Amino acid sequence: MPSGLTASEKFVAQLCERAFLKLWSHPNPIGKKGKELCDSLVVCGSHVIIISVKEIEYKDTGDRTGYDRWVKKALEESADQIWGAERWLQSVDETIRADGRKVNSPPHKIRQYHRIAVALGGKDSVPISWGEFKSGFVHVCDEKSLGILFSILDTITDFTNFLTASEEFFSGDMRVIFDGGGIEDLLGLYLAEGSTFERYSEKNPDLLMIANDHWSGFSKSDEFKEMQREFSISFFWDKLINHLTEDLLSDGMINHENGEITDNDLALTEMALLPRWVRVQYAEKLKQLHSRDQEIRASILTGEGETAFVLLIASSEDREARIQELHLRSLVARGRIPGCKTVVGIATDKAGSSKVGYSHDIGYMHLPDWDDELDAKVTEMQKKLGYFSAL
Repeated sequence: MPSGLTASEKFVAQLCERAFLKLWSHPNPIGKKGKELCDSLVVCGSHVIIISVKEIEYKDTGDRTGYDRWVKKALEESADQIWGAERWLQSVDETIRADGRKVNSPPHKIRQYHRIAVALGGKDSVPISWGEFKSGFVHVCDEKSLGILFSILDTITDFTNFLTASEEFFSGDMRVIFDGGGIEDLLGLYLAEGSTFERYSEKNPDLLMIANDHWSGFSKSDEFKEMQREFSISFFWDKLINHLTEDLLSDGMINHENGEITDNDLALTEMALLPRWVRVQYAEKLKQLHSRDQEIRASILTGEGETAFVLLIASSEDREARIQELHLRSLVARGRIPGCKTVVGIATDKAGSSKVGYSHDIGYMHLPDWDDELDAKVTEMQKKLGYFSAL
């Protein structure tokens, strides 16, 4: 963590790193003229999340004056900082972290901005304004909702899916009112409906009042408890991402095509973009592969979009051979999985004793175009080597 963070900024930065992982969470990035851009910035895939943190003690004046002062300092000034940061980000292709590391932004044509104001100090006694501010939609978290939102929606895709769905939900003709609650109750409603607001949008009532017990009720339900149990295995995937991230950030990741150190994070970003339920499936498959008796075990995993993953469990005693096999299997996956254009390959040693220790290799293959020559090459490879011959 950079020095100079307030206690509340540090807390939010830690929540971001825990939810979105280290490589994509950037506390106190540097903006125009070397000044602080915002309190936290999250950049992953096409998503850019701008977070402003204000901790303002609410002072009850006995009339509206105290409330208006708190809203101005805690919410309106946060919104202004967020919009200033977004305007600057729209003019640049990269950002510099507080520690000097460069952060590449997604291409402008696919970039999606999400705005979050963290308003602390109201102590659950101040009604929170939430939604459209003078320059657009801003999500607002207070002391209660902050930890809930970042701990439950703890992947970039799950988090941004909720933000996007909420923005669309509030943009319609239906008037939505919080009855003493906040974003945590909206989250409870969203999760109880299967991560959607479609049922309410289809009914299109004039008014929807969200009670302040939606979250407390859902979080105590058997459905939620079962969801948490099912998700537990998925954190193995998070640990794998963190392990590979440490290699990348400590100059320990090698481009095996030229033998040079690389800072290319494309493969890791594809891993991080997987939502929690897909990580459950992938972690279970990794566990199954490790439990098999074969010397070499491999599998193709397909998820969302145009990306497939190749998992290879094989000894690193001949690491070059393992890397070559991972590359060739990735090529087969690209050619044989319908709609696939990108393949991330992950190779690791078998569980148990090892003469040479344990290592991971990761590969990234993006081939948007496919031709007859490549197809013939894959067909011949499958005949000779038997790689994914059932496909």
